[in-house]
Amino acid sequence: MLLFTALTLLAGVLLWLDKAFWRELRQTHPPWPLYGACCCVLALLWQTDAAVLQPLSVHFLGLTTALLLFGLRLASLLATLVCGLGYLQLGWSPEHSLWVLCCAFWTLWLNALLVWWVYQSLPRHLFVYLFVAAFLNSALALSVFLLLKALPFWQQYSSAQLTESYLLFIPLAALPEALLNGMAMTLFVIYKPEWVKTFSQRQYLDPK
Repeated sequence: MLLFTALTLLAGVLLWLDKAFWRELRQTHPPWPLYGACCCVLALLWQTDAAVLQPLSVHFLGLTTALLLFGLRLASLLATLVCGLGYLQLGWSPEHSLWVLCCAFWTLWLNALLVWWVYQSLPRHLFVYLFVAAFLNSALALSVFLLLKALPFWQQYSSAQLTESYLLFIPLAALPEALLNGMAMTLFVIYKPEWVKTFSQRQYLDPK
């Protein structure tokens, strides 16, 4: 488990070492007030959690919206900031904070892979973008994140305890997570499509 954590964090750091990315960011930067607001919203979502088995809890993620808005690198940096706030404000242990960050990275990478597959394989239609890349993708993200977060605790708790007190809540939380991200992305692509890095009006709305 320690090796997986170290490799994941190393891969996350390597994402930010691309100089071309930072040069491009200075030229076509996202609205930084939006980035700050997104960080605050995610921190609030992660703090309003339902503790079911210490230290496991169920909460909304919002990572899919961050990925679709800012791209993989900035969304990964946002997840790092949110986990840092969790460590400082919620009293997470360093080990738990790093593991949650790894789960967030894996979830974002899976989300990014699905977004790439949608772009390459499915019709470039607004409904496809919102329903698959945002709605279904966010439900998958929450499920994967909560499952991964429970991995280190299979020896601490019995399978019955984990199933009845934690895993049972995953399908119950997946639909609200999907609705939350789907509605957020619907508002963004309708009113502020220029803020959405993964959305192109010309490709998704131009009939030509």
